[in-house]
Amino acid sequence: MLISKKNKLMKYILTAIIIAFSLSLSAQDDLMDMLEQEVSLDPKTEKVTATFKDTRLILSNTIETTKHKTLAFNITHRFGNMKLGESEAFHTYMGLDNAANIRFSFDYGLTKKLSIGIGRSKIQEHIDGNLKYRFLEQKKKGMPISAAYFVNAAISPVAKIPQDEFSNRWSYTHQLIIASKITKGISLEVLPTFVHRNYVDQRSPNPENGSVDQNDLFALGFAGRFKITKRMAFVIDYYLPFSEYRNSANGYFDPFAVGIEIETGGHVFHVNISNSAGIIENDFIPNTTDAWHKGEYKLGFNISRVFSF
Repeated sequence: MLISKKNKLMKYILTAIIIAFSLSLSAQDDLMDMLEQEVSLDPKTEKVTATFKDTRLILSNTIETTKHKTLAFNITHRFGNMKLGESEAFHTYMGLDNAANIRFSFDYGLTKKLSIGIGRSKIQEHIDGNLKYRFLEQKKKGMPISAAYFVNAAISPVAKIPQDEFSNRWSYTHQLIIASKITKGISLEVLPTFVHRNYVDQRSPNPENGSVDQNDLFALGFAGRFKITKRMAFVIDYYLPFSEYRNSANGYFDPFAVGIEIETGGHVFHVNISNSAGIIENDFIPNTTDAWHKGEYKLGFNISRVFSF
């Protein structure tokens, strides 16, 4: 009888130990899960994503690179000048009858941070190749910016060049892209840009000031995205060239564009208005000759479609 009572007592004790041990293991697992979650959500290491929705806005490159093992097909179109308020606007249907420029391009993500691309434009029949490398990531706490380096080389097979040498048909762009996602709905960029053209016409069109064109041209770009709804945003671009030659007296104006961005599944679509017919930096920074105040602005669109491999 005594042995039986001892056996029952031992069973109760063993059961209590097993339950306590199980609860202890469960608590440890829960604690580890919580610690792992805290580590993964550490704002000092967590990267800020989707600063922009595409690799380009209207004129500007964005901080985004094409995703790894993804091919992006892009179509960029600029119609003719709208000329609102003039009879020409009626005859050209606000420029829609004319194609000022068209560019088709492909971009491929070699890694998560490095992408390459190739494109062809109507203006000067430019064929360009480019590379973009994102070397700095914005964090939710700590690092407030992202940064990338963009470089391209473009050749114009049909450019009318007095000294018709192969090397004179080339131009290059080097660009530093500095971006920050200020809030969930506001992203801003600053883009110091250097454009080099192997050949420029150095005859002055304006003898009064004697200024001439330059092979090397610096410009500072500004770009912004302002979210309106979950899938729609207002976008804006502006570039300020640093050259005494690029002023209204010589027939040049600062590139400026505004537009609406619409995200539709695998597509990112921009509808925009710009005074620049040029699409790549080699064109629009040195060669914007249209002015907003003269009605010389163009309706355009950018559309991107991605394919994963």
